[in-house]
Amino acid sequence: MRRICGVFGSVLFLSGCSLAFINGPPPGDGPLPRGTCSTSALAPVLDASGAAFWGFMSGWILVDVVNDEPQPANSYVTNEAATVMSLLITGAYTYSAVRGFKSTSECRRRQSMSEQAIADYLRSVRLPALVDPPASEGSAAGLDMHKARRR
Repeated sequence: MRRICGVFGSVLFLSGCSLAFINGPPPGDGPLPRGTCSTSALAPVLDASGAAFWGFMSGWILVDVVNDEPQPANSYVTNEAATVMSLLITGAYTYSAVRGFKSTSECRRRQSMSEQAIADYLRSVRLPALVDPPASEGSAAGLDMHKARRR
């Protein structure tokens, strides 16, 4: 019994990657600079896959309960108790995944409207013809400077 409770208890603590590792956006609706909050969806995807797995396990155990399948003699937990525990784990994973997806999508939305993000993008693109037109091409002053350099 201790082993089974230990496994279920550790799984409960393993769920919630999004709750533990996602840094949500600060309150408000204004633009945010990059790095203010988490935009990676890795933790919510892991939580969603955990919710899917435990949801499948809950359904599988529930089918055994409905069909009155006999329990093994060495089982410490009834099928009903296992169903309730796996549904609780599914709920924890689902809650964490939903919160994580909401936080990361809100962060991406607010960062995309940020003036700082637009300025960073424009700095990374830097079209040379638009940013620094060379003075030596096509201007009389540029030709004079060019001739002066050759001497």
